[in-house]
Amino acid sequence: MSDLDLRRLRYLVAVADEGAITAAAERLEMTQPALSRAIRALEAEVGVPLLVRGHRGVEPTEAGRVLLDEAREIDRRVTRAVGRARRVAAGDDRLRVSARGCDVAVVERLTREFEGSTAVVADWRTQTDGLRTGEADLALIRGGFDRRGLDSDVLAVEPRVALLPEGHALAGRDVLDRDDLAGVPVVVWATDQPAEREFWLGFPGSVAGPEVNDMLQLLAVVRLGRAVAFVSSALPVAAQPGVVVVPVNDLSPAELRLAWREDERSPAVARFVRHAAAVLPTG
Repeated sequence: MSDLDLRRLRYLVAVADEGAITAAAERLEMTQPALSRAIRALEAEVGVPLLVRGHRGVEPTEAGRVLLDEAREIDRRVTRAVGRARRVAAGDDRLRVSARGCDVAVVERLTREFEGSTAVVADWRTQTDGLRTGEADLALIRGGFDRRGLDSDVLAVEPRVALLPEGHALAGRDVLDRDDLAGVPVVVWATDQPAEREFWLGFPGSVAGPEVNDMLQLLAVVRLGRAVAFVSSALPVAAQPGVVVVPVNDLSPAELRLAWREDERSPAVARFVRHAAAVLPTG
């Protein structure tokens, strides 16, 4: 049975991510010759070439891509195991449920009513990464997200509404149609993947407006009249000064999901999922 060095697997991941030995060595804070020797040693252990110099720099071979996928998962599992061991040693073996700032009230309710759990406020840009690495056991996620390696249940389905500046020509309408917003810039999130951006734009053909990193920026952009935004009707935005909330016909709803790792086997996680479904039934 092969006994590979975890560090060398991490070196392989770094080179593949950076596309160059030099850049990977800088990221790993080691010399280029030392990294090259480590990669050659890994290839010798595996018995096949793992990297090749291509038109865009250093690229994995077909065998290298297979090992890379497994290496990333091994690294995530080791990181999760170490994190859990440290939490248990510190006397904190509670389930950690992460949520973004806009969902603090929901996660507070769920964890308050489930003994052995605690709420964690997450950065929405890295929330799913934290779930994969074990920083959290479960996560409340609203809208689109990267679902690789994750499973999830829908807890709530909420209509979306348009946020407009107070002085906008459409701000006095009781309801809007898609055609009313044709050509109007729509706020988008800075780190969205294509599928996520399509969701937040609301309709095919919508014009992408300013990029934002948090809800305060979104509200400021709308208030200044630079764009409109489509958000869940459950978010507490109706009382924001300078911003008007208007329903929109045929706008797809927002889903609030509870997510966990698809390889999760914890009975406590399964119980929490059932608990959340009972507290927040989708129907």
